[in-house]
Amino acid sequence: MLAVLFGIVGFGLFLAVSFLPGAIAFGSEFGSEVPLGTAGLALSVVTVTIAYLGAANGLGQSQVGTVEPLARTSVPPRAVAVGRVIAQTVQSIWFIIPIGALLLAGVAIGGGLAVAAVIFVAALPLMAVGLLVGRIIGGTAKYVNERLQVSLWVKALLALGLMGAMFLGTQVLLNSRYETGSQFSVGPIIPGTPLQSYAAVVFAPFGTAPGPLGIAVTGLVLAAIPVGALGALRLETHMLVADLGTDSSTAGQVEESYGVPRLFEVTPSARIAWRYLVRTRRDPRMLAHLTPLLFGAFGMAGPALQDPVFLLEVGPAAAVIAGAVLAGGAYCLNPMGDDRDQLPLLLTSSPSIDVMLRGRMLAGIAFGLVVAIGIGTPLALVEYGPRYLLGQSLLAVVLTTTSAGVAIGLGAIAPKFERREYMNIERAHPSQWAFIGFLFGGMIVGAIGFLLLGLTLSGEYVLAVTFGWLLYVAILGVSSWGGYHYALRRFDEFMLDDM
Repeated sequence: MLAVLFGIVGFGLFLAVSFLPGAIAFGSEFGSEVPLGTAGLALSVVTVTIAYLGAANGLGQSQVGTVEPLARTSVPPRAVAVGRVIAQTVQSIWFIIPIGALLLAGVAIGGGLAVAAVIFVAALPLMAVGLLVGRIIGGTAKYVNERLQVSLWVKALLALGLMGAMFLGTQVLLNSRYETGSQFSVGPIIPGTPLQSYAAVVFAPFGTAPGPLGIAVTGLVLAAIPVGALGALRLETHMLVADLGTDSSTAGQVEESYGVPRLFEVTPSARIAWRYLVRTRRDPRMLAHLTPLLFGAFGMAGPALQDPVFLLEVGPAAAVIAGAVLAGGAYCLNPMGDDRDQLPLLLTSSPSIDVMLRGRMLAGIAFGLVVAIGIGTPLALVEYGPRYLLGQSLLAVVLTTTSAGVAIGLGAIAPKFERREYMNIERAHPSQWAFIGFLFGGMIVGAIGFLLLGLTLSGEYVLAVTFGWLLYVAILGVSSWGGYHYALRRFDEFMLDDM
């Protein structure tokens, strides 16, 4: 609950700083002339945003919860579908209410309550249409996916490609507008003309002249609401009766088996590490809590497109730090919550869970080294010399190894056993507070390590740098050792009632 409140307050403050002045200016324009162009663009943004939320809701609807057999047999399917659509819609768009209220308050400050009321009336039908159309699109994609049984990795790659294309496209447009000075037309990107005509109808009390196109668009929007609601309910009912998105729809599928490589046969912990890596190969949703790292990677992609040298200069260090964060964040931030189904057997049949904890740490270290060395080393070969390459590789090993111990200690402080939905994936996700603290802490610790590496290669301040390395490694070692032993002691004391 605290994380949710923190997110609402933080996002609300961000909107207040970023968009409230624009909303006030938009409302003040009504004092002289109705800004139909701006209104059309604003209504387009609202419609597309709500449609996106509806599509995401329809695509991930199976994650919200399944319908019990008693409800399937005792309640008409249409009534169950109506309840599911309403409940899932409220869960996906509830945070729009305070955001919309904030923006409408800004419009009221600039133009008065009447202007804000008319804008609310104008946006409400478009929001309903966008939500329903998006729901149908997302539900249809869900239906096709369940019928075709597309691989989870294919879906993950498609989602990443779509997110990357949207982000990079936005970067290119903003760069052409604000840096090169060239103008890009909004018209071909967002269909503002029909919605400008629609705004002329809605803002008729303020002196606008409705045209035939505006009247036609208004009629189509109003007619699309019941048609979209009927279509969304029929699709939901069909998917409910067909039992799509549940375990029964994927029954009979045989998982591919993988032999244990010799490297992972050395100890029982190593075999468990291989087990977690195989589970990730079969179900990439185990790493859904690492999605914020993607936005960091996309943030680097923008400057890299403008200046490829930036990627070669910063890329090696960024890859090492990302690998260290992955080493701890992938499997160690919620070590018991991920295995909740097996905990009764584990807690009653084994005197200690040290083997499982070390297995998780080894799996994270192996995963992190693939990124830290597998990506960071080739990038460093282009721009830096052998000394830097050797130092970077050693630092990568130190950071990934200690990161796993620190993360497993954080996971022991705030273990999460209850399943919750995040990024349309329902599972026992790690604590958001633990992940955020670990992410920013890892970035700071990694930056300090590369600062010491740079000073070492420069040959200056030898005594100070030597003392800095000793202190740095000592703090990391003690933190990692302490985190592992704290987690071991905490989880060894666990009882079934603690879950």
